Amino acid sequence: MHGILRVKLNEEQKRLKLEKEKTKIQEYKGLIEQFQRARQLKDYSSEKLKLTTELLDWNPETYSVWNYRREIYLSSVFPNISVNEKQDVLDKELQYVLSKMKMFPKVYWIFNHRRWCLENAPYPNWNYEMMITEKLLSADARNFHGWHYRRYVVTQIEKQGNYDLAGKELQYTSSAIATNFSNFSAWHNRTKLLEFIIKKETDPELRRQLAQKILQEELDTIHQAAFTDPDDSSIWIYHRWLMGHCNQVGAPPILSVLSTEERIQYIAQEIQLLEELHELEPENKWCCELLIEYGLLIRILSNQKTTKQEQTTWVSLIHTLQQVDPQRQGRYQYLLKKIETITNA
Repeated sequence: MHGILRVKLNEEQKRLKLEKEKTKIQEYKGLIEQFQRARQLKDYSSEKLKLTTELLDWNPETYSVWNYRREIYLSSVFPNISVNEKQDVLDKELQYVLSKMKMFPKVYWIFNHRRWCLENAPYPNWNYEMMITEKLLSADARNFHGWHYRRYVVTQIEKQGNYDLAGKELQYTSSAIATNFSNFSAWHNRTKLLEFIIKKETDPELRRQLAQKILQEELDTIHQAAFTDPDDSSIWIYHRWLMGHCNQVGAPPILSVLSTEERIQYIAQEIQLLEELHELEPENKWCCELLIEYGLLIRILSNQKTTKQEQTTWVSLIHTLQQVDPQRQGRYQYLLKKIETITNA
């Protein structure tokens, strides 16, 4: 592991270490056997709740133990206590889950159990949960578990207050992206927010104007990021999302609310920028691939055949891609066939 000094063990130390590991393995296997028997017998006693705690302290990724823990609460704990007592129990459970989340911030089952606790709590504190997401993302801004959980918390706050936080959350993603262009999770969250913001506008003309405004702002951001770090995949995946809806009839976001002619203009504008960047970075795989993809897209939208010059240029770009990215030979062979199909149509 990075930052950990390797220590060479002698034979006696290796033997002792192996024996210690064997003992731990046997102890863990014994606990698992106890758990399996108890669940089969539907034993929902408090002793078995302690057993789940012990097992989860060993390994928080055993999702079946989390499931059994919930069964115990639902079957033998919640039915016998008052609403306030239930809240107290779940507050303690949330603290336990938080301790696990701090140690294992990328385990699905921990986040899943936390959601269950909040959805069963009489008085969930969603503002506190928002604070937790900020802590998680300040520790690791690209933790997609943290981003996914944040979207969930935002949805709950919006339901509770009957308002939307899309604008505020969009600003949050802007700050995250400004700090690090490579934050793919922030870009992804942005796609969800922009779709919602555009769909929320019901007037067709106002929606069209809003989409154009958003698109130009997003492209300006992308252009700055692309010339700063043209090899960053996060930037180009987002760019493809912005442009990729051009050939999807009735797709919800951005370009789908514009006319075909307007879509073609935007794509042509981006091709020009890609050509400029390609001159500076002739072996950049994203420039090569998107020049082909967007060029083909224009031909599909305009219902026109590709020219010989275009075909020659695209074939040359594919040869470059095969050299700089040899692991995706099959993909580039597929692109060659696609060019031939459109050319001969």
